[in-house]
Amino acid sequence: MTILHKLLGLPSNPNPEREITKAGFEVSTCSSTCDGCTSGSFPKSVKFEENAPLWESTKPYGLHIVVYTGKTDWPHDATSVKGTLSHEIAKWADKTKSPLGKIKVTCSSLGSDELLTEDDYINETKGDILLLPHFLSIKGLTIQQVDPILTSLTQQLADPDTYPIDSILSQFPQVQKDNNMAYVFFCSHRTRDKRCGITAPIMQKEMNMYLQELGLYRDFGDLTPGGVNVAFVNHVGGHKFGANVIIYLKRSGKNIWLGLCRPENVKPIVDECILKDGRVWPEKVRMVQKFDPIDW
Repeated sequence: MTILHKLLGLPSNPNPEREITKAGFEVSTCSSTCDGCTSGSFPKSVKFEENAPLWESTKPYGLHIVVYTGKTDWPHDATSVKGTLSHEIAKWADKTKSPLGKIKVTCSSLGSDELLTEDDYINETKGDILLLPHFLSIKGLTIQQVDPILTSLTQQLADPDTYPIDSILSQFPQVQKDNNMAYVFFCSHRTRDKRCGITAPIMQKEMNMYLQELGLYRDFGDLTPGGVNVAFVNHVGGHKFGANVIIYLKRSGKNIWLGLCRPENVKPIVDECILKDGRVWPEKVRMVQKFDPIDW
């Protein structure tokens, strides 16, 4: 332990494997790579900080609000455009002291028919959002509804004993259960870092191909229960750790952040992290956290 660590009372040598196990996750005994399982690779010109320490390179949070935009790229600050739903939600999140904890807001490629047909959706004054790790969506949320609905809803989500899910659904007609078993997000924010715009489509294609083999792939509009939805999101921090992978598992409430992932990691990620309920490789983990399991 260094003198500085002694003075500050800091741990000298973080042990990712020990902390991961302590958080309720298993360390995978399988390889994180499958070299013969890929159809593509990253261009040689795309470089990341391969030797950078990943563990605790992102901070925990209590709620992730994912805004449906149908896009794969956004302005440098994705939620900065005034008069849009994402901006209003981000403002609300910044000022709100939620009982759920810190609130993360991201724009995503998740889409809906209304994004193509309704002016309010197209102009981004109204839209759909996904609440993770709760696996709930809100349809047709307007800018004017952001504060009253999200404030009341998050307070009730923080107290499930008093407000069971059926009570919440009856009070908020726009809230719907999400039928997917898992969500996987890749950062595709090219405007922020062109590497993400290159690597995310490669990773998504690789994952979707494997999920199709397993019968777990869900395309736009496919609401068959029990699938894995793979989508793009804006900047999540740590572009130098690309490709970043964010995973939410419904049944166990587990949330996994991986970094420095490549196409050859995709099959093991699906097999170990998703199908085997959160088995991970310490050298790939940026963060893990466990929420309440979801039983719908």
